[in-house]
Amino acid sequence: MNLLIISASMGAGHDGAAQELKHRLERDGHDAEVVDFLAAFPLGLGRLVRVSYQWELRLAPWSYEATYRLWYLLPSMAGPLVSLLALLTRRRIGRWVAASHADAVVSTYPLASLTLGRMRKRSHLDVPVSTFITDFAVHPLWAAAGVDLHLAVHPRSARSAHEQTGAAAAAPGPLVPERFTLDRPTRAAARAKLGIDADARVVLLVAGSWGVGAVRRTFDDVLASDGWLPLAVCGRNERLRRRLAARGRGWVVGWTDEMPALMAAADVLVENAGGLTCMEAFAAGLPVVSYRPIAGHGKGNAREMEAAGVAALAHPGELRQVLNATLGLDGARRRRAGQAMFAGDAAADVVALAESGAAGPTPVVSPGSRRLRRATVAAATAAASLMLGVGLASAGAGIAAAHGVAVAHPPKDATAVYLAVRLGPQVADSPQVPAALAAAGVTAIVSGELAATEPQFVADLAAAGCDMANGGWGVHRGVEWTWAHADVERSTHEIDEAAGYRVRTFVPGTHIDGFALASAAWADQRVVLTPEVVALTGELPLLRPGRVYVIDARDLRTSQVLSVLSQIEALRAEGQQVAPLSSLRG
Repeated sequence: MNLLIISASMGAGHDGAAQELKHRLERDGHDAEVVDFLAAFPLGLGRLVRVSYQWELRLAPWSYEATYRLWYLLPSMAGPLVSLLALLTRRRIGRWVAASHADAVVSTYPLASLTLGRMRKRSHLDVPVSTFITDFAVHPLWAAAGVDLHLAVHPRSARSAHEQTGAAAAAPGPLVPERFTLDRPTRAAARAKLGIDADARVVLLVAGSWGVGAVRRTFDDVLASDGWLPLAVCGRNERLRRRLAARGRGWVVGWTDEMPALMAAADVLVENAGGLTCMEAFAAGLPVVSYRPIAGHGKGNAREMEAAGVAALAHPGELRQVLNATLGLDGARRRRAGQAMFAGDAAADVVALAESGAAGPTPVVSPGSRRLRRATVAAATAAASLMLGVGLASAGAGIAAAHGVAVAHPPKDATAVYLAVRLGPQVADSPQVPAALAAAGVTAIVSGELAATEPQFVADLAAAGCDMANGGWGVHRGVEWTWAHADVERSTHEIDEAAGYRVRTFVPGTHIDGFALASAAWADQRVVLTPEVVALTGELPLLRPGRVYVIDARDLRTSQVLSVLSQIEALRAEGQQVAPLSSLRG
């Protein structure tokens, strides 16, 4: 069997997966060749793509973040991009396939997957195509229409790829060499070689082969976490290596092939991109913590790995607490979840695809795809309105409301008070709260984080007949934009799974921008904007008819929440109409 693997020299992650796949295929008696997608561009444009991406991550990460989000909001924009890629690279790729006599083609780079999918759909390629998704977060550019089989590192990622394309998807697990599981040195031997004391608590700090991100700040944060010392790997960033070494504490290395030994010596891995080294740590059974993730895929991977239960996500100010937790039951649970990802062999899946000679995909228009198309149009319309005069990224909620972007509001001359209670984890073990909320006739606002960690509580709310709303993913710490996909799409998925039905009202827990509004329109959710937030210190304040109030009970104990609900019951007994947020119009 002849297999062609198309990677890209855009950091070690894509190439690492491609080389390990090649090794496994050749081990099983097949012929495999790896080529660089960037070499398919004419006139050296591929090198320009790589350099531009590298410098964008270093100098203008906000630009990469904005572009990364835009594809989620307007996936239809992929069409022009795919056309351009195919125009520039299709002929060279066709020659590669012919010269290798390939029975199947595998891509480990998203832009290559887009091009191969288009070639497959347009009958320019008559062998099956698979893409191996190296990221946890399946960006729309990873999920390529026309690809026969998407292979992913985790079942969540495979499900996302299938939902975006309708094509077959599987989760054989990461492509990691056996030396991370079978041939690692002992902890004692690895530490002795590095000069690390046996009782030291060591953080293996990595930032990819390019050494990008807030690595120096992370290094200093580890030093400030009492009892922890950093072992930093700077990749090919020699300037970073010199600056960290000048600190005079911890251990600093540059590019190295000794990662299995470094992992054997460490207690935990701290990373910022969710790349190849993360997958190697999962295989080695080393706990993983994401911290100060880089823009775009770094933030996406960090959130998805946390949601999958394989890695922790620490925010500034939390690093010491999270590091300490990795030494206990929490770290052990995440290590087991990470090792459980290695459930299959991507090489076997690729060979099976090649043997099947899968026919090219036939476009199918289903009710679901029509809804997606309408939702995409709605998102595009919302985004276009918001961009007028103020720009998409910073558009205010007032502009969106004026354009009617999925905004819920009280009816004119309303006599009811519209009430919701934003819940926290402190009441999640109470059997009384769901019944009391249902009896009071108010909305329970649940975060995606609460639904992910306490799904039974959300199921109890649903069983009691509570009106529920999506409160976003949870508390946003630090200075960062509201990530629309996390606050709307991801939280909706977790809440819907726990509740057993579709929750259609979105009450953001933080400032909402144009991206989140467009994403809410895309997800067919009504947004409740600028409700009056009530922070309780005792008695309820005066509530005026025709207004929307959110009682922030995230830090309240069960007895306090029940006291609030009894006060609402008293209002009803006095003749005041109380209505849930689902009664709002819009």
